[in-house]
Amino acid sequence: MPKRTGFTLLEVLLVIVLIGILASVVVLNFAGDTAEEQVDKEAVRFQQVFQFIAESAQLRQQEWGLVVTENSYAFVYFNDNTWQWVQEPVAARAYTLPDGLSLQLELDGLPGAEQNLLSQLDWQQDEETTFAATKTEEKPPLPQVFILSSGEISPFRLNFNAIADLKAVQMQVGTDFSIPLTRYTADEN
Repeated sequence: MPKRTGFTLLEVLLVIVLIGILASVVVLNFAGDTAEEQVDKEAVRFQQVFQFIAESAQLRQQEWGLVVTENSYAFVYFNDNTWQWVQEPVAARAYTLPDGLSLQLELDGLPGAEQNLLSQLDWQQDEETTFAATKTEEKPPLPQVFILSSGEISPFRLNFNAIADLKAVQMQVGTDFSIPLTRYTADEN
């Protein structure tokens, strides 16, 4: 009787099932983050960059600020009697959130807002400027949040928002006067 070579039907089906399982694992890994994961990732990024900027302000004895729009944020610093866009470190440059995420800055109604000395200062610039941080020659607007060289930070809450499956996802990052920033989920607010 001649010896048969090749694969049995069972062996071929087993290989097809294994390839299918591996393919589904790869697709699930590259499918992207959920809205909750994206919001959390962006809040962590902001928290780390803000922490670095606040520590740099103290070390350099320099005043810094935060400028926020609906879908982006940037840091500025005070030099030669004007606010200037941050160029270094790269993480502190203007950052635009991925599509589907938005920001909302809360300044009023926080503890100590009425006694905050920064709110009593008359910060004025010669001309109004919109937040278009893509042009570094452009004069930045006044920051909404001040990060002082003394370690004091004007109180704020920054909400990172997303909508997924008709459900709002929110993460809040903020401080009352100093670092470290505190993160809150929507359940804790």
